[in-house]
Amino acid sequence: MATNIDQSNNLVIGNGVTFKGTLNVPKKATIYGTVDGELTAEEIFIGQSGKITGKVTARSIEVEGEMHQVIHCRDHLHIRATGKVSGKLEYSQIQIERGGEFRGEMQQVGAPPVYPAGSNPTAAKPVMSAPATPAAATPPAGGPGNNNAN
Repeated sequence: MATNIDQSNNLVIGNGVTFKGTLNVPKKATIYGTVDGELTAEEIFIGQSGKITGKVTARSIEVEGEMHQVIHCRDHLHIRATGKVSGKLEYSQIQIERGGEFRGEMQQVGAPPVYPAGSNPTAAKPVMSAPATPAAATPPAGGPGNNNAN
């Protein structure tokens, strides 16, 4: 008997469904219900009725519902107008729409530092191309032992 197996590697937690535990999703996790625990996926979408509490790790996350506790987002976090995020957040890029909420501690990781216009912090550091070598030992003219006073 042949079976039709969906190879998409995506997960959907529907409205009214509650999951407690650890989820590892190879591609996209779409949450309309409640997840309490640990969720790791390539992409995460949390719908308006969705709620995740626990440790979340993903490349990109879009939040219309709620996400709480520890969040590691390697690329882009987008908090929509209806989204509420709280806890400890590590992100590379973040976008928060008007009305969207974030409460907690955030730290940008994995992005190059941004300096004010016109400043160049590397210009102040001296650059040495080769180690200094001592000069040949030649006594200077008019030095000790050379009295030319007439």
